[in-house]
Amino acid sequence: MAKDIIKTLYNLPRYLLGKGYTEALRQINDVLPLEVINIPSGKEVGTWTVPQEWILKEAWIKFKGEKILEWKNDLSVMIYSQPTRGIVKLKELKEHLFHSIDNPETTPYQFSFYEKNWGFCVPKEFVLKQKPNLCENGDCHPELKAIDPEVGKVMIEGQDYSPKFVDVLEEGDYEVFIDSEFKPGVLQIGVHTIKGKTDREILLFAHLDHPYQANDNLSGVQCLIDLAKKIEKDFQTHANIDRHEHTIKVIFCPETIGSIAYAETQDISKVDFVISVDACGNDNTLLIQKAFDKYARLNYAVHLAIHELGVSYRKGDFRALIGSDEYYFNDPMVGIPGIMLSRYSYKEYHTSADTPEILKEDKIKETGDVILKTIDIYEKDFIPVRKVKGVLCRSKFGLATIHKYLNRDLDYLYYDMDGKKYLSEIVLPLGLTFEFAYNFIKKLEKNGILGRFNNSQGKKQKTGRKKPKTV
Repeated sequence: MAKDIIKTLYNLPRYLLGKGYTEALRQINDVLPLEVINIPSGKEVGTWTVPQEWILKEAWIKFKGEKILEWKNDLSVMIYSQPTRGIVKLKELKEHLFHSIDNPETTPYQFSFYEKNWGFCVPKEFVLKQKPNLCENGDCHPELKAIDPEVGKVMIEGQDYSPKFVDVLEEGDYEVFIDSEFKPGVLQIGVHTIKGKTDREILLFAHLDHPYQANDNLSGVQCLIDLAKKIEKDFQTHANIDRHEHTIKVIFCPETIGSIAYAETQDISKVDFVISVDACGNDNTLLIQKAFDKYARLNYAVHLAIHELGVSYRKGDFRALIGSDEYYFNDPMVGIPGIMLSRYSYKEYHTSADTPEILKEDKIKETGDVILKTIDIYEKDFIPVRKVKGVLCRSKFGLATIHKYLNRDLDYLYYDMDGKKYLSEIVLPLGLTFEFAYNFIKKLEKNGILGRFNNSQGKKQKTGRKKPKTV
């Protein structure tokens, strides 16, 4: 299992570029061979520019000559902070101190990749402390009006019981020091290729940056490593398992800029779809964020996959809650559908609490199972064409059931085969599993009742049909 290297990867300073990231790729290469694509700093990729490498050497804050904060290979300095040294007043310092609202006891993961800025990341208590409640540490005023049974405290009418905070830091001069360096570097993208029967491609992305974050996104990294190893092991040990039609490329890169750089520098003309995997190891239901094209066949395939597997899930439109490396490909001018699988949100997100200990192996595996089933359904999917008109005598072909409403759905399935719609588009609204419908149709195909639309793999159907229902 890839989990054996997660703790090692977690402790590496995996910035967008640099030694920590390169070492992470090397560690992955030990368990899953990679081809590494190198793209230099300054390279224009669309409207983006590959950034420079950032090196942090030392950082601290002093007050009255004493260090009150010091960076020690952790999240206490905003990633890609500009080099800074000087004396600032408290008001200015507070503009460069970041803390988590939702997780006040943790240190937030903060970054400024493409804007010049500097900052320190701290627990909330470094900046603010909560005042005691009026009735918590002493006698309350005698005009008592009610007792709130839920909180178990005496409540006084008209009293504001929301938390009150006061500044921890004193007014005065603060010395800030960030010894960071920017220099030309190389953005690296690791690619593991699983050859298929054809040169049509599926791209699976997991971003590898985000230092000292585990679920975001070492869970995605582990998911794709395990997935690739499973596919290849099945090919080697089971003679009856055919290779996928598609060539599958598993890609590890810095988030957003890495996938943009890949798309802008590599041949993506044969890519049929993209799946991005991010933060999939926490204990939340699976979130499917659909391709921007609501009518993309990939949207139907992934929904049929989770129905077939019986996986609890949530769904959202493209980038409804969060986004990652599917972003670029969904642009209509690019025209490659991409979905994102994650378990966002989770309380440890972008904080020092996102550690390997919160990862749940069953959730990571379940995410991989959905990806595999989605690929399987997509590749089996086709446009059925009826050769015989009229009512189908199901019993003649061993396809009759004792269930009235299921028989009705099978009639709908048969009638809806108009030579224009893919099977996935027909099946999903009926509530049938893809595998059941596929086996039903295979029997009809075997008996010459229907055929398949003659369309080469991966090309879009050009029948001028109406758009199907969205999912």
